[in-house]
Amino acid sequence: MKRFLIAFLFTWSAIVAAADVEWSQLSGDQQAVLRNLEADWPKLPADQRQALADGAARWLSMDDTQRAAARARFAQWRELSPEKRADLRRRYQEFRALPPEEQARIRATQQRVKGMTPEQRAELMQRWRESGGGRGNGNGSGNAKPEKPEKPPRPEKPGH
Repeated sequence: MKRFLIAFLFTWSAIVAAADVEWSQLSGDQQAVLRNLEADWPKLPADQRQALADGAARWLSMDDTQRAAARARFAQWRELSPEKRADLRRRYQEFRALPPEEQARIRATQQRVKGMTPEQRAELMQRWRESGGGRGNGNGSGNAKPEKPEKPPRPEKPGH
């Protein structure tokens, strides 16, 4: 039992230490990417520092085309209302909580839909709406116009 406890504490301290990224541990390129955060770095939680360091490393690994696409996605994100951002964060967390097999199924479906023409996507959406979007319309009448269902959750791309 004593050995287990020592091993556990050693492992836990290694995990905590690995997640606590100090500014001086960042590469010069990472520091350049994150330069606006230097003064606040010591005040940030360890998990946020780790996420930022990982994000800076991803940024540095991108080519110019990938960076331009990331900038465009970030510009779109900034234009969203706080409510929409919160909704997207919630949906992303729900997606991340799914089993890996379900995440893979959703990603595969998303790729199939992305490969469709706009007309094919519109037809698919119309069929989905007519089917009740996976649930009844709740209005008790087959003749009334069905309520517009919520769109199925779309996963955000990792790191955004």
